[in-house]
Amino acid sequence: MRNPIINFDHFSGAVPTFRKLFVSSLLLGLIGTVNTNIDVLPSTAQSTPPTNQATTPINQKLVGSWQSRVSSTQNLTFIFGQDGKLFIVLPSNSEKAQALQLRYRVASATSKPMQLDLTTSNNKTAQTIFEFTPDGKLRMELQGIEAGKPRPATFGKGALVFNKVSGNTNLPANAQLRQSDNPNNVMPK
Repeated sequence: MRNPIINFDHFSGAVPTFRKLFVSSLLLGLIGTVNTNIDVLPSTAQSTPPTNQATTPINQKLVGSWQSRVSSTQNLTFIFGQDGKLFIVLPSNSEKAQALQLRYRVASATSKPMQLDLTTSNNKTAQTIFEFTPDGKLRMELQGIEAGKPRPATFGKGALVFNKVSGNTNLPANAQLRQSDNPNNVMPK
């Protein structure tokens, strides 16, 4: 079976060929353990009411929609909810954008750089680092992170810089949420 992130054929209009490898390498470690059988959920998926996740200043600063330019015409969007949900909206050439849902947790707001845990629907957690730049952008290391691997200590050349575009925590109206239909089934390596 093929990984749904590596196999872009089923993503309608998602990511031009030259960017497939780039985006897949960023997300492979996060989503690589999710079964390839996926269902499209309604794009009306909403965040649940806020919990204690967003009570710290760092969590409050993360909440909202962040975008990073991955080509001259396309953005990768991360939407951090107050409830610990993270939606990743993949770049797309079509009217329908593909979105993935994870959970996030600020593991340490006092370390430099700060630490973030990203968890898939089958409870595989990838550890990464992030920081807010002096000009208010979010810098995050995504390249090479993978469930079960140690957290990176420093940012690499592939770290992405995101601009906050809004405080909105809902998926865009044109997004199709893709979720594993069997989150307990881990893909063979």
